[in-house]
Amino acid sequence: MKNQEPLRKVPLPADLKLYKLTLEQIRRIDEMLDDLGEYGEVHIIVQNGELRYINKVESYKLWNKEDKE
Repeated sequence: MKNQEPLRKVPLPADLKLYKLTLEQIRRIDEMLDDLGEYGEVHIIVQNGELRYINKVESYKLWNKEDKE
């Protein structure tokens, strides 16, 4: 997914209201999603009502279904 071209930069709507995340946090989450391999997860950890951590979990397929049979 790292080879994927960035999405077109669309100006943010003037009425966009972010309540919990900053624009920089959203960009960082998007980067992490782009860095994920074929299988993965991004976990957003909130403590005391604020974003504290972003955990990236990558999984790797060990065998194909055909190999098992």
